[in-house]
Amino acid sequence: MDVELRSLLRTEGETRAFGRHLGTLLRSGDWVALVGDLGSGKTTLVSGALESLAPGSRGRSPTYVLVEVYPGSTPVVHADLYRLRSPEELRGLALDDLAEPGGVVLVEWADRAGEDLPPDRLDLELRYLEGPGRELRIRPRGARWREAARDGLFDRDRWQHALHPRD
Repeated sequence: MDVELRSLLRTEGETRAFGRHLGTLLRSGDWVALVGDLGSGKTTLVSGALESLAPGSRGRSPTYVLVEVYPGSTPVVHADLYRLRSPEELRGLALDDLAEPGGVVLVEWADRAGEDLPPDRLDLELRYLEGPGRELRIRPRGARWREAARDGLFDRDRWQHALHPRD
């Protein structure tokens, strides 16, 4: 049974805060697939996750280089597939190989990968709203992420503390 959770992200700060919280949940081998229109907050969310996973790293969209790797105890592979013309080009990026040494993979524009992403992953979709803010749609794929959803780990009260992180 497919599950979809929705959350309102009113500001860029809330988008980054959700990313920070997500970063605390990610483990070696995890994949996160992000989709949404240009400017919808994918890179902001990834930057928040990087603050938790690779402190001191400055997250930026790897649109032109396609992939950035951030070293750390859990390496982070950040891919931006915006410039891919076909899912076949994804194979040339060798994301699986980059993620092998126990890394986490965050993929922006994941819809351009076709069926080439692992089935066990967390799908996140950011959508514009009529007014300010974005709607975040969370679709857990696989037992680990369905359990996280069932345990309420994506609920606002679990991540709102990340709005004002301590240095």
